[in-house]
Amino acid sequence: MASRSYLTYGKAELQDKLDRNPYSYLHVINPAGTKTAEAKRGSEGFFALVRSRFEEFVADGLFQRLEGNHLAIYRQTTPTSSCTGIVGALAVETIRSGGLKMHEQTLQKRERLFAKYLNKVGCHAEPILCMYPDENERGHAIQQHIHAWINDHKPEMDFSTTDRIRHSIWIVGEQASLEISDAMDKIPSLYLADGHHRVASSIMLSEKFPDDAAKQTVLTFAVPESELVIRGYHRELIGIPWSTEEWDAAFHRMADIDHVERVEHHSGPPSNVGIIHVHHANANWVLHLKEPTDQLVRNEVDAAQLQRTLFEPELKIQDPRNDKRLGYIPGTLNSTDLRDRAMKHSNRVVFELHPVPTQQIKKTADLGGYLPPKSTWVEPKLRSGLFIHDIQ
Repeated sequence: MASRSYLTYGKAELQDKLDRNPYSYLHVINPAGTKTAEAKRGSEGFFALVRSRFEEFVADGLFQRLEGNHLAIYRQTTPTSSCTGIVGALAVETIRSGGLKMHEQTLQKRERLFAKYLNKVGCHAEPILCMYPDENERGHAIQQHIHAWINDHKPEMDFSTTDRIRHSIWIVGEQASLEISDAMDKIPSLYLADGHHRVASSIMLSEKFPDDAAKQTVLTFAVPESELVIRGYHRELIGIPWSTEEWDAAFHRMADIDHVERVEHHSGPPSNVGIIHVHHANANWVLHLKEPTDQLVRNEVDAAQLQRTLFEPELKIQDPRNDKRLGYIPGTLNSTDLRDRAMKHSNRVVFELHPVPTQQIKKTADLGGYLPPKSTWVEPKLRSGLFIHDIQ
């Protein structure tokens, strides 16, 4: 039933999923399938169709409503990692009072659109992803609660999807849920890893309906910091027909550059923060950034330094969110994939970045700052429709 984000499906794959699986949550979020819907996607009319389809699934008994006050434990296991955390409802008031720290700016246009969606569709079908420090006594206490329940109970759901990811879910008893909730309350702040626009739109909706208790919470998946997987989010310049000599000169003009070296090939990803691998059809470089002397920019991530010292002065890319010459590549691609991508196009250059450490994310959030758009590729990626928080 649970699905990947519909944005990850091509048209043919989406149609195949809809044709083969009548129970997929894709039928809810794509009420007309791949055909043209009665209302334009993104309109309130379209959102009403989604809600109607959701209610059909409820009426057919495809969703199982959980009565009482329960948390869930969810574990996602991939071939390379495992992450186990708590699924529950986070109070908007907790967010307002600083109990959730964020590191990404949101767009008001998207906030308003998401708020309309939530109001009309009436449910959260994918939790926001948060992390909590687990190296201290408070974090250890939460881990002990989780492991105690898992060790004494079999999961209610335990299945694998075709992308070789295993999903295990335990529904926690009400008393144990209270104990875990109390332990979570002792954490000074959670840090938002993914879902900034969902948080902003939920806050907006709660303010519009202050007396509606159901709209005062946000579906949340909280995971220990040590189990969160952060990958690099790479940059790709498109349509820049520079020669290798022109790129050489531009790299040497970069502010805050320590040194540049041209290499025959990259043996792997960047070994540390401050090192950027550059892939081009005719050459490869390693950029070694130095720590800026200006206190105001000392905490910059590599993506911000790249934007400030190369993309903006050399290529006049002023708006990294919307400039069509700048693309973003998720960290699921490895160095060989990135190299192959660059080899196919002589007018493209790929900048492979090291992942942003969680300590840097937390420091940015603590200071009230923001990372550049698409700075981190964070896992686990949760499926839509696996957990649903009905707020209607």
